[in-house]
This record gives sequence, C-alpha cells and structure tokens, in this order.
Amino acid sequence: MKFSLNIFVIFLIMAASTASCQKKMHKIKISYIQPYCGGARPSPEMVAEGEKLRPYAGKTIIIISEKGKADSAKTDNEGYIHQKLAPGKYKLFEPWRYHKKTQTGEPEKDFDKDCLKTEWSKHFMEVIVTKTTLTQKSDNPIIQNCSWDAPCLSETLKMQRRPE
Repeated sequence: MKFSLNIFVIFLIMAASTASCQKKMHKIKISYIQPYCGGARPSPEMVAEGEKLRPYAGKTIIIISEKGKADSAKTDNEGYIHQKLAPGKYKLFEPWRYHKKTQTGEPEKDFDKDCLKTEWSKHFMEVIVTKTTLTQKSDNPIIQNCSWDAPCLSETLKMQRRPE
C-alpha cells in the first residue's frame, strides 16, 4: 500500500511540474488613443495628437482563456504586460467591460442597458499562444472616450455634457 501511495505522489509531482512547464512568459503591447475632448474646433494637429497610439501604462488588463478562466495583469510604464500563458486562445478586456460597469464609473441608470450588454462582451485584443509563438489575432487600441461620449451614455446626457 505504501509503495503504491509513493508512486501516486511521484506521479502527481511529475504531472504538476509538466503542467507548470507548459506556461511560457509572454510580452504583449497594449496601446490606447485619447481623442480630442475640448470644446473648441480642433486644429488638424490636435486631431492627429488625439489619434496617436500611446502606451497603456500602469493599467490593469483582464485576460480570459478559451476555457473561461480569468486572470489579470498590470501594464508596465511602456504599456506591456508580462504574463505566463499556456498554449491556447485568450481575449483581453478592459476591467470595466469584464466587471460589467460603465466606462466612466457612473450609475447604469444613465446608460442604455442593452447597449452596455453589447459593450461588455467586446474584447480589444485576442491572442493565440502556441508552444513557441504568440500571435495577436486582433489588436485594437483601447479608446479613452471623452466623458460626454462614453459608450452607451444616454443621448440627453451626451448633449448636456458636450462642450460648446
């Protein structure tokens, strides 16, 4: 009995070490854009500045595996997450989408609920990890909307908040 228990323990240790070896450290660049939000008519330079990709630095990203397992990672100063990922498919979400909140943190009563349900399902990036590579299947920058143009905000509030 003791012999078979020892073999079982050795088998479990080997299985655990094999599973942990399957994960490999990956580096993924996360970017965002911040459209012009001022009230004056923007110059072409202001519009171009608002369309520039910037590193999404010091922010949390939610990573969902194809099996539905959730994990999170924080971006570094250059907008990279460094994460051990096993082979598979992953979708990356902004926390407000994953936690089913509003982008601005305001109460849901000011937003279209059906629209929010659609927004919550949107990931900004999908990655496919193999034993040797990581491929970004989709890579859309995160959009930091103006407070008056938050996704699903009621039209009445958009008009009240829009700068003149």
